[in-house]
Amino acid sequence: MENYNIDVMIRRIAILEKKLQRSEHSRRLIEQAMDHYDLVYRSSIDKLDAQKNLLDVKNQELDFKRLELLAKNAELQEVSTTDGVTRIYNRRKINEIFNEKYLQAQCYKISFSVIIIDVDWFKLVNDTYGHQAGDQVLFELAQLMKCSLRTTEYIGRWGGEEFFIVLPNTSANDGYVLAERIRLKVSNHNFGTPKHLTCSFGITEYMKEDSIERIIKRADMALYQAKERRNCACIFK
Repeated sequence: MENYNIDVMIRRIAILEKKLQRSEHSRRLIEQAMDHYDLVYRSSIDKLDAQKNLLDVKNQELDFKRLELLAKNAELQEVSTTDGVTRIYNRRKINEIFNEKYLQAQCYKISFSVIIIDVDWFKLVNDTYGHQAGDQVLFELAQLMKCSLRTTEYIGRWGGEEFFIVLPNTSANDGYVLAERIRLKVSNHNFGTPKHLTCSFGITEYMKEDSIERIIKRADMALYQAKERRNCACIFK
């Protein structure tokens, strides 16, 4: 009986050992599988990190290109609207603003004024000191006049030595006050070569059922009156 019990125990122990061996083998297989999956996971994470870094670099490059494009567009916009000599609005842009304010005046029954400015004896400046000196005078003059305006007022080079100012919500009388202020500032300014120069100003304002052509014609006629005396401002109503 005792031998039987020992044999049974030995067999049971053998069975348990086999089970333990199988369990150990299964554990090793599980560990190997986990190591493999961990390796695959880490490799995937590394690849994703590399792709993310590459994407970040590409996004930075794209942002840079976008900023570069915006800067180029702004530069092109400035070139297309700015006079190369005076660095204020060119004829096309100031004319565009003039037309815009004219349409607003018609739609909303509001007034605005314009001033045409001509540099007195400017041909003499070019003939005496050269075109480079003349261009420098035009630049200084344009910046001087621009600094006299509010942000809601506009100035552009009309052509040659003529300038054009648009004054929204401004009467001809108020335009005259501004013209006089600019005239005195210009006449007292030291331009270097030549030292001093003067300007003439023609002012008019929008009238009911006015046309763009009539407004410009009146401003030109006012300027013609001012040019007869030089260094003065005239209103044509």
